Amino acid sequence: PDFYSVDVELTQTTGIEYKFIELHCDGVHWEETGGGNRQLHLDGEKVGDVNLLPVEKFGTTASESDHTASFYSGVKTRGEVSVRRVTSQIFIGSCPRSIQHIDYLKSLGITCIANFQSEDDCKRNCVAGIGMEDNAQAVRREYERRGMLYVWTPTADMCSEGRTKMLPQTSHSFACLLREGHVIYSHCNAGVGRSVSAVCGYLLFVLGLTERQMQHVVASSRPAAFFDFDALRRARPVFDDAFGDEARVRARDDKTLRDQCQLNATANQKTSVGIVPVRFSVAFATPGRQGSSVVVIGSCTELGSWNLKQAVTMKTCGPNLHVADVALSVAAGHIDYKFVEFDGDSFRWEEFKVGGNRSVDIAMNDGSDFVKLPVARFGELSSDEKQREEAIAVILPGGMSAGRNRGYPLVDATAQGA
Repeated sequence: PDFYSVDVELTQTTGIEYKFIELHCDGVHWEETGGGNRQLHLDGEKVGDVNLLPVEKFGTTASESDHTASFYSGVKTRGEVSVRRVTSQIFIGSCPRSIQHIDYLKSLGITCIANFQSEDDCKRNCVAGIGMEDNAQAVRREYERRGMLYVWTPTADMCSEGRTKMLPQTSHSFACLLREGHVIYSHCNAGVGRSVSAVCGYLLFVLGLTERQMQHVVASSRPAAFFDFDALRRARPVFDDAFGDEARVRARDDKTLRDQCQLNATANQKTSVGIVPVRFSVAFATPGRQGSSVVVIGSCTELGSWNLKQAVTMKTCGPNLHVADVALSVAAGHIDYKFVEFDGDSFRWEEFKVGGNRSVDIAMNDGSDFVKLPVARFGELSSDEKQREEAIAVILPGGMSAGRNRGYPLVDATAQGA
């Protein structure tokens, strides 16, 4: 209810002025922009063939402190925790204020809490009844008791310099946690500044989105977000110096693996109704053991029903990439699966720090689409490629709704305390 977008075909791109208007039952509300109209300016930023304009705030030029204070006071007064999903593994929101809020976050499938409140923030905006007013670390045991990882990175509020220092390590840490399969809840006090910057850094530095793309991805799910572009730009060279080589090698390898996977297609992309061809592919961070083979095994009959003797042997495409195209029945619906490396009579199942299995849901597919899953890395539950695909899906033409329909940014979750 608080983010709007539209794609418009224009016959001219110069000399255009415009404004936003809110229509409601009481009439028409024109935005006030301090005199005059907005000016259309195309700077070449695109997604697909569509020019991407900056995300604007309706009729406001409020400062960060005014904007954040207004949102924060409303959430605090109502005793709420305001939670929004950015991708399937990233949430942004305000600080939990009760045990019920923590249980609510757990119910959303969140496995890791990334807290950017300062120590004083934790004591003033705390989870009630657990002694957090005196000990900012008291909340840790509540998360650990529920099997949730707690990462506290104290960062000064309303401080661009503080965000600049926090961003490089946090962006790298987010990448590592997400690859392990964690679902992260990034929060500060209001979920507007510090926690937003942390997610923005990951999208920019690790996934390689542009600033404009990042802004659309985050704003579409967290319209209250404040974007500290200065902090992000100052932090970028620090990230590059510390982690850039690793990030570039990984991105290069992802592209190489993706290209190799496409060259080694074996499935007939046209199949009968009710059958879906799915391409499974997995890579090793280092070349697998000489002479080893890899199988994909899962919960459906076509993947062996977790019986290793019935698993699908994958085609080896070089020392560290393995591919298998499998025709799956739509009726199978949600399918869990894993990769297993065989070396003679011994075998090694991939294991994830968060437990569980990989999964794919093909219940909505009618057999007309060839499902090409992102190249997985053995032992990493999620990939950078998967995260980037989810993010970009939001801002493809028509994608603010299309991305949501595909199960990416959804969940406007606001829970009140008891």
